[in-house]
Amino acid sequence: MKALLRRLDLSYIYAFLGEATLGLTFVFYIILARILGPEQYGVFAAAVALAGVLSFLIQFGLPALLAREVAADPQKGAKSTITFLLVELLNSAVVLLCLFPLTQMLGFQGNGILICYLVLFTEVCRSAKLTLRSVLRGIGEFSTETISVTIERTLAYGCASLVLFWTQNIIWVIATIGVVRSLDLIGLTYYISRKNNIFSTLTLNSLWQAWRAAYPFAISGVLWILYYQVDILTLQWLAQPTETGFYSAAYRIIEIFSALPRVIFYVTFTRFAKYYSKQPENLPREIYKSTRLLLMAVLPVVIVAGFLTDVLVNGLYGESFEPAVYALAILIPSLGIKLFGNLAQQFLESTGREKFLPPLLLTTVIINIAANIILIPYIGALGAAIATLLSEVILAIVGLIIISRLGYHHIGRQLQKISLLSLLAASVPSLIRIGLNPWLGSALMLVSLFSIAILMKKKTFLENPG
Repeated sequence: MKALLRRLDLSYIYAFLGEATLGLTFVFYIILARILGPEQYGVFAAAVALAGVLSFLIQFGLPALLAREVAADPQKGAKSTITFLLVELLNSAVVLLCLFPLTQMLGFQGNGILICYLVLFTEVCRSAKLTLRSVLRGIGEFSTETISVTIERTLAYGCASLVLFWTQNIIWVIATIGVVRSLDLIGLTYYISRKNNIFSTLTLNSLWQAWRAAYPFAISGVLWILYYQVDILTLQWLAQPTETGFYSAAYRIIEIFSALPRVIFYVTFTRFAKYYSKQPENLPREIYKSTRLLLMAVLPVVIVAGFLTDVLVNGLYGESFEPAVYALAILIPSLGIKLFGNLAQQFLESTGREKFLPPLLLTTVIINIAANIILIPYIGALGAAIATLLSEVILAIVGLIIISRLGYHHIGRQLQKISLLSLLAASVPSLIRIGLNPWLGSALMLVSLFSIAILMKKKTFLENPG
């Protein structure tokens, strides 16, 4: 038992517990959907999507950069915290100036515009929180990060839910979240400053250097979030608000399952950065460990979820959101290959190769936007889901090709095969839903999983035939 405990990495457990608090967000959004209905919820979802895109302009890649710098050199890296927060504040001012014309272009009216401003304020607070969490993650304090996130989300969504039941006014609800997040930021900044030196000399040059260093991360971040939010924004533009509500409901369910690989990536990102900086010869083994964790902890959950699409939508949102089932049946299989697209992103950013991400993500975003514009007018939310699936495949395969050309040829090739087999296994429940013989589908899934097991043998995965 002592040997088992020594081998057990508590960082993953703390990261999981922190992400598990996203369940509070999930429950809160379900309550909102049930009380507001598909149309009003669709307006709110579109505002959240817009703020999500703009939040990456605010963050400007600074949380990821700070996590990497702190992991590589905790004392020196942490000193950039206040500088990074100030850069985010300046970015926020610019974004706020651009928000109104964006709301007009996207068709927001009346209270919808005010909702956009309030949601963006909560995103400013969330961006600062992510930066502070990067410091905790970089120095390995995953337990402290978990406690902080749990307190913030419990208070924010607890108070907001009370306000929702009391007023049934979405504006007061969002304002409540903003107030709680602001107070949480003050407390967390004070706590971190007591344990680490987070201050350095502030000059225009230091702000410029921080902005310049984060620039590749920022471009990637904006393209990344645009890639994931463009579906909802295109639905807001080309479809009825109810279609936006249906797709958002399906996507909220997907976000819960997406939290599982994030647990792994939170830890492996800092490990990749540490090994690449100090022990590059051990990096392939860390890639193997991360891939194994993704396949063992996430892929089975995705497959099971594929069989439960009706239960998930009707049980959580009610019969009025029944059409969301069709979008969810497409989005869940996309997670099977999304794991490896995210793995490629984490590898490139943590090893100082973030310059490869902007052209990759830009290509994917263009394909995603084109697919959405073509499909949404005809099949609404289902078209947005198909566009997402297509984009995930392109993003993962091209990202893994890049890895194979950066000195990890064999590992990159193995990951390409595994990612396609993972997609196939995750797609079987949806294929059965549209008419594939269950026995044939079961056989197809077993063959896929068996092939993955063979490719994931340690010697096979790490072998480099030269």
